[in-house]
Amino acid sequence: MDSSRPHPVVHADDATRAQLLAVEERRRTALLAADLTTLDDLYDPSLIHTHAPGLTHDKAQLLQHVATRRAYLDMARGPLTIRLIGDVAIMTGRISNRLASPDGTERVVNGQVIQVLRRCDDGAWRFVSFQMTPDGAHVWPATEAERAGLTDTTIEQKGHSV
Repeated sequence: MDSSRPHPVVHADDATRAQLLAVEERRRTALLAADLTTLDDLYDPSLIHTHAPGLTHDKAQLLQHVATRRAYLDMARGPLTIRLIGDVAIMTGRISNRLASPDGTERVVNGQVIQVLRRCDDGAWRFVSFQMTPDGAHVWPATEAERAGLTDTTIEQKGHSV
């Protein structure tokens, strides 16, 4: 491929998909344990992380947030669609976070997540962007495509069972 031409958008092959799912599992486990060493390794220095209510952090702010809040009690992921553009991966899918609240209660936040990772010079995948959109009220009736289930929770990946 001519290096001056843009990379095509492709679905991750099985090996790359397994690598990226393992990175996401490391992130999930590290958040639950407030393991800042692992999170520091997983997050690119350029990280921008936007939480469900719109609060946006850079890497240092997010690490401080995790350390002081220790809010993550449990996290479950639905099927993930993983697309690649060269050494950039875009993962989309559902998430359910069980979180501690400042008043000692718990809450569950469900929604859709977009995560962007890049393959670094050392071969490791690191997160550069995270955006969660929480579930909300739908004021418009579903379109025909939505009723058919095309955008229910994920985009099905051709060639992969999700």
